[in-house]
Amino acid sequence: MIHPSTTQLPARSLCSFLLFSLLVVSCVLYTAFASTDADDAPNHEENKDYFFACSGGELSKIQDLLSTDPSLVNTVTNDGEHCLHLSALSGNAEIVQLLLEKGADPNVRSTFEGGLRMHPLSWCTYYGRNDIIELLLKHGADVNADFDLGGGEPGGESVKVTALDVIEKILFGIETDEGKERFLETRNVLVKNGAKRWASLADLEDEL
Repeated sequence: MIHPSTTQLPARSLCSFLLFSLLVVSCVLYTAFASTDADDAPNHEENKDYFFACSGGELSKIQDLLSTDPSLVNTVTNDGEHCLHLSALSGNAEIVQLLLEKGADPNVRSTFEGGLRMHPLSWCTYYGRNDIIELLLKHGADVNADFDLGGGEPGGESVKVTALDVIEKILFGIETDEGKERFLETRNVLVKNGAKRWASLADLEDEL
């Protein structure tokens, strides 16, 4: 999937780009699930029901599936998305709580999106899922775990960022107060838990 670098976008279009990117990701995920074939998928075809339930926020269905097969808690899609990633789409915190209690890794990385190494915290930051962010952090998510921004185009360079970098880019791109409150709270939650910008972390490493 191609991700133009947001570092070169003007402020007024940055937020629109990020939201559009998430919409595209959602559509691609739906297509990927719908076309999964048991012959070429590392996950069996029947696991599609589980991943659809994750992205659709179907708590009772996930509970039923996990009671039948507890190993599902550690499965991923063909492209490496865990149910914790997909729960950012639905915003169902109860599903995230259930998965974490059953041993899901809050720092699991995706292999999708051109190798951006995204973790559940990064997905939830893009969506402003503050209740889920707090749950992830409570269960050991690394608030400063880096991931990649951009670099999806041939020859393009990715930029390492943290969740704090991303939320500040989103806030910078919102020109009115409408819709800004939720993302301000996201920033507050991250900072309260020790979030730092990637540049600050890199400077600290250089000093050691």
